Amino acid sequence: MKYQVSEIKNYMENWAKDKDQLSWDNSGSQIEFKEFTDSVILGLDLTDKLIKKAIELESKLIITHHPMFFSGEKNIIQGTYMGNNIISLIKNNISVLSYHTSMDIAKDGVNDTLFEKLNLKNKNILAYEEEKAMGLVGEFEKTYSLLELNKFLIEKLQVKKIKFYGREDKLIKKVAILGGSGADFICDAKKSGADAFITGDVKHHDGQKAYENDIILIDVGHFYSENIVLEKIKSRLMENFKGLNFYIEEKSSFELDI
Repeated sequence: MKYQVSEIKNYMENWAKDKDQLSWDNSGSQIEFKEFTDSVILGLDLTDKLIKKAIELESKLIITHHPMFFSGEKNIIQGTYMGNNIISLIKNNISVLSYHTSMDIAKDGVNDTLFEKLNLKNKNILAYEEEKAMGLVGEFEKTYSLLELNKFLIEKLQVKKIKFYGREDKLIKKVAILGGSGADFICDAKKSGADAFITGDVKHHDGQKAYENDIILIDVGHFYSENIVLEKIKSRLMENFKGLNFYIEEKSSFELDI
């Protein structure tokens, strides 16, 4: 069955509202056509691989977490990576919708889904930015050693390698979580009483800050802390748009396995 792209967009924006995104973000329509589609392509990032998959499946809609237009692009030049992507989308009338910080914040969004995936309980807000809730704090059913927690997270998030920063003797029961890049909230995680903070994109000096503040900082990777929401998007769209087909990008288009 085919649905108007605008119908799906209206549903998504009622869930991950434009007004809830942070001021620096660009969530919402990136490219939009008045088309019908019988399928949706879901990915964390818009890449040439995702566009090729949409063309192959004759889908007219790609939904991503990270916006296509984010760094102030000012021109479309054939032969450049971005230029070629834009031209391919326009030639094939493929719309792109992106829900970034609006989906991080949304009920059933990135952080809620991560909380649920890790079987946490006793949910609280980690911090606020621009009066928007950023991240969550909760508790595991049991206390984990770092080795046990590493095994649990690898299994739950399907990540190959996790980096831990802090002090080896820590036991983990209460955790703060923030999908994506959350290192700016290390001190908030410490103030919350969390034993550990699970996020992505951790740098060397973020690890040092965690050590100095005596909190375990866990880097599961940007992709693996957020891609879990793609299955949630699929599930909710399937409920509301019967007969719609889906393709989900289950691994990063640009992370190499070596």
